[in-house]
Amino acid sequence: MNKQVNIGERYRDCTSIWSQWQVERVYLDPLGLPHAVMSSVADDMEQRTIACPTLLDRRRYERVDEDAEIAVLPPVARTGAGQRAML
Repeated sequence: MNKQVNIGERYRDCTSIWSQWQVERVYLDPLGLPHAVMSSVADDMEQRTIACPTLLDRRRYERVDEDAEIAVLPPVARTGAGQRAML
């Protein structure tokens, strides 16, 4: 099993098959714990930061191939304050 998170890798939250996240950058927090800054593959305006040990926990996240199918939700429009509205 890979014990490292690399830029460009994609992961899927095991509780949500509807989204894939791509690693944009990796950094160390002040305590030395690595974190991955990720963007949603479906909507690059959405970002999240996950501790790398959490991301590598196969009970929480699954690494997916770049060519893996992405589930598509209905289109959304951005409203004020970054909120989303269904179209």
